[in-house]
Amino acid sequence: MFKKLFGKKSGPLKNRVVFCVSNPAFADPEVYDVLEQREDVTVEETGCNSYCEICERHYYALVNGEPVAADSAKELLEKIEEELELNPIE
Repeated sequence: MFKKLFGKKSGPLKNRVVFCVSNPAFADPEVYDVLEQREDVTVEETGCNSYCEICERHYYALVNGEPVAADSAKELLEKIEEELELNPIE
């Protein structure tokens, strides 16, 4: 049991991008589908992430726990890729 709880996890760690299902970026294939195809990224969707002010006004996602926002889907994808390059999970 302890080995299962505290043992090494199999496989490499992946970057995590989380979308709020209420945000337009969640349903935008220009962002969601592109990220889902990357081997180094796990894409998830959740309910409210408690960033309602950002979510109401911008396309946004949480990248490794950090909010990233933009005015368009294309710009959001660029900012997410920049954040993944600057602060990757290792």
